[in-house]
Amino acid sequence: MFEKTLACIAGGIDIGYPSAAVAVGRGYDVYLREFLGRRQIEPTELPITENTLFDLASLSKLVSTTMVALRFLEDGRFCLRDTIGMYLPSSGNFRGVQIRHLMTHTSGISPHLPLYTLCEKEDGTKTDPIETILNSEPVCKIGEEVYYSCMGYILLQRILETIAGEKLDVLAKRLVFDPLGMKNTCYNPKSEDVAATEFSPHWQEWTTGHVHDENAHWLGGVSGNAGVFSTLDDMITFAGMCACRGKTRDGKLFLTRRVFDKAVNNYTPDLDESRGLGFQLMGTQWSPMGDLMSPGSYGHTGFTGTSLYVDSETGLWGVLLTNSVHYGRNNRDASYPIRRKFYNLMTTEFERHLAAGDIR
Repeated sequence: MFEKTLACIAGGIDIGYPSAAVAVGRGYDVYLREFLGRRQIEPTELPITENTLFDLASLSKLVSTTMVALRFLEDGRFCLRDTIGMYLPSSGNFRGVQIRHLMTHTSGISPHLPLYTLCEKEDGTKTDPIETILNSEPVCKIGEEVYYSCMGYILLQRILETIAGEKLDVLAKRLVFDPLGMKNTCYNPKSEDVAATEFSPHWQEWTTGHVHDENAHWLGGVSGNAGVFSTLDDMITFAGMCACRGKTRDGKLFLTRRVFDKAVNNYTPDLDESRGLGFQLMGTQWSPMGDLMSPGSYGHTGFTGTSLYVDSETGLWGVLLTNSVHYGRNNRDASYPIRRKFYNLMTTEFERHLAAGDIR
């Protein structure tokens, strides 16, 4: 079952990525679950296992920061139209930016700032990165364009931590990972079974066991934009919850249907990207999830080579965890076409199996 889908991913080993953990399912039913390749090539070769942790990169935004924010929204701890100035001492150059703008990437905040150099003083002390972000120049007017912003999610992290009086990693474990039974998902993993990413010219070392994103690493490994490590089985659990729109495996509510539907609503249909609250959506624009998933399908990608998408009509989902950046961060031409083909193939193979009665 799903032979073409698996062959597509297997064909990318040693070309697009050294290793891949891949799964396809519907709701909490799993049709495909495979582990391919080697989790590390340099400086020594190491095999992938069922317990290999992958650096989720920006998929962390969805798995951690977004889910904590949605739990807070559900519990009345903030409203989407609350301004950032209601929770931070200053709004800097971003007065009028609301939490919904941060979550839909329409705040006008720069996509990227090298905080690890901008906020590092000569004596080794650090300035507050939030001030640096808020004092940066807007890239557009609020709400007029989608600029996918890691900086905006670092601001969202600070807002969530200010509301709760707890750090993001603590919040994510208590409100997301533990309730969903994602036992191995964490920040700053202690396990040595980690898929290696690339050699860092800034840190002068292979990035294995700590987060690949330079800003997240500089922030101590816990950041609103990156830092979560997870296994395939934990991501299968998360995908099942997303496909069931907030329901856990045992039928309990992780999120209410009303909140989940709000999160996957398209707030930017006329802009360059379709965005929900933390979710990337299938609109009329080009999408990393290929060509064939239903309008409104939802999920996210990660720079290291990770992705998760759910078909909005069928509940079909795919999880693809790779460490494509182990071959360098400019390896996109090799890995990105494979990802798009993966989501296309899983969609068509699902429909054929469904029509043939192989699955229900």
